[in-house]
Amino acid sequence: MILVERRGADLLQVTLDRPEKRNALSLSLIEQLTDQLQRTDADPAIRGVVLAGAGPSFSAGVDLHEFAAATADHARTLIVALKGLCATVRQLSKPVACAIQGYCLGGALELAACCDFRVCTPDAQLGMPEVLVGIPSVIDAVMLGHLIGVGWAREMLLTGDPISGEVALQRGLVNRLVPPAQVVDVAVELLNLTTRHRPEVIAAQKQLHQRWLELPYAQAVRESIEPLVDAFRSGHPQRLAAARLHTI
Repeated sequence: MILVERRGADLLQVTLDRPEKRNALSLSLIEQLTDQLQRTDADPAIRGVVLAGAGPSFSAGVDLHEFAAATADHARTLIVALKGLCATVRQLSKPVACAIQGYCLGGALELAACCDFRVCTPDAQLGMPEVLVGIPSVIDAVMLGHLIGVGWAREMLLTGDPISGEVALQRGLVNRLVPPAQVVDVAVELLNLTTRHRPEVIAAQKQLHQRWLELPYAQAVRESIEPLVDAFRSGHPQRLAAARLHTI
């Protein structure tokens, strides 16, 4: 249900591969993707990840077949698995870029919102349609408020109506807007801008930013001091600063 391939020397592309179902997120696919990302995080040869979808869509969200005959217990199992996948993406020590075209709905938009970068086509459809099937949007729908603000997030959550890629760019939900043929390549370009830096610095910055989202302002400021001090213990900032001085 997923395809894995190298992109250049140090990037991995992981593609949701259920095009006949618009790459809908089944429990099995969620578990496979989580396992792959966790193994990727442990591989020092991989510096960044592109998430993409086979065919014309990234993902239509959680497979409605999972809901149609679901018991409350199965619904819990499914949402806990999706929560684990989103947490894996947020906590990954390596940057993750999501290449979005076609549909990116519900759980798939939550997954995309947890990525570091989102590259989108103008006619993509991004939405949270859970209210249309009688359930609230939960777990990492929380990220929408951080990305686009409370007002726009609440409109998406309460109406269930999707927005286009163009509107998503205007509201700050995506980083780049490109034609379909370029969506993966531009995601790779964004990752390359990140992977040129030292991996331990990127890992520390990602971890810090995630903590900033979770902590009160003053505590987030306090907790950011030690990671900077720790970086100087490696000696790398001193060498890089000295090298830059020689270029001035």
